[in-house]
Amino acid sequence: MNLAIIGCGGIGRMHAEMAARCGLKIVACADKDPDAAKALARRYNALATTDADGAIRRPDVDIVLVTTPTPRHAGVVIDAAKAGKHIFCEKPFASTVQQGRTAIAAVKKARVKLFVGHVVRYFHEFETLRAQIQAGKIGEPGYVKMYRGGIYPGGPSSWFRDYAQSGGVTFDCMIHDLDWLRYMFGEPDRIFCQALRRSEPEKLDYSQVTLKMRNGMLALVIGTWAHPAGFQVKVEVCGSAGMLQFDSNISSLSAMKREVKGAGPTMIVPSSAEDVSPYELEWRDFIGWIEGKHEPRVTPEDALRAVEIALAALKSADTGRPVEL
Repeated sequence: MNLAIIGCGGIGRMHAEMAARCGLKIVACADKDPDAAKALARRYNALATTDADGAIRRPDVDIVLVTTPTPRHAGVVIDAAKAGKHIFCEKPFASTVQQGRTAIAAVKKARVKLFVGHVVRYFHEFETLRAQIQAGKIGEPGYVKMYRGGIYPGGPSSWFRDYAQSGGVTFDCMIHDLDWLRYMFGEPDRIFCQALRRSEPEKLDYSQVTLKMRNGMLALVIGTWAHPAGFQVKVEVCGSAGMLQFDSNISSLSAMKREVKGAGPTMIVPSSAEDVSPYELEWRDFIGWIEGKHEPRVTPEDALRAVEIALAALKSADTGRPVEL
C-alpha cells in the first residue's frame, strides 16, 4: 500500500519511518513549507509538494497520514475520506467535538478506515500495567496518579506556543493520559482542572486534573511544559492489595505487594521483551485492521471522547469549576 504524508515536521518524519518499517511505500510528502516536504521526500524517493489536496487525490495513494498542526486535522481527514483513502491521524483528533463528529461522519459515509494515534495504548510499560491490574495483582484499584511533561515544545514561531492552536499541555499532551485512564478504568463522571498557561516573560504551562471515575476511582493527572530540560512520565496505581509504579527516569516498571502476616514485601521488575517501537505497533494495528485481520485498539469514537474530556478540562481551568461528563 502507498502512503501520502500531509505535514512533514518532526512527528511526520517519525511516522514516515514507522510506516516504511511496516512495508508501506511513501509516494508523496506535502507541507506548506516546501523545504520540509523536500527533505522528507528525498529520504523515500517520493514527490515533494505544497499541494496537500493534490497529494491526497493521487490515484496511487491508499493511505493518508495527517501530521499537520491540530486545527487542520479534521479538515484533512474529511478531504482524505472524500477521496476514498484510509487515514492515520495524529492526536488530538480535532480541535473541537463538532469538528470530530463531522470528520467521523465523512469517514463513515466514505466507508474508509480512520485510526488516531493514541500511542500510549501501545507502550509496553502501559500494557504491562494494564495486564497486571486486569490479572488482579494489586486487588481492586482505587487511585491513579499520572505525570507527563518536559520542556516547552517548539521554537519561538512554533504553533505549539499558541495556546489557541495547541490547547497547551492539557490538550496536546495530557490527552494521552486522559485517554489511557478511560481505556483502562472506564468513563469519568467529573473533571476539575487548574492550569497555569503563562506567556510572559517565558512560556510555561503546568496543569493538574482531578477526575472522579464512574466506578468510584479517583485519578490525578499532572502535565507540564515547564521543565528546564528532558521529559518524564510517571504512573502510580494503588489498589486494595498493592501498588504499581512506573517512572521513565528510573526503571521500566516496579510492583510491590502489601505486607501479609509472615511475609515481607516483594519487588517485581518486569522488563519489556519487545524491542519494537510502540509507534510501529500502532501502525501494525492499523494496517491489520485495513487488511481485515482484527479490530483496532483505538477507534475514532475513542479519539473523539478523548478530545471531549480534554476540552472539559480546559473549560474547568477557565471557569474554576468542575465539569460534569
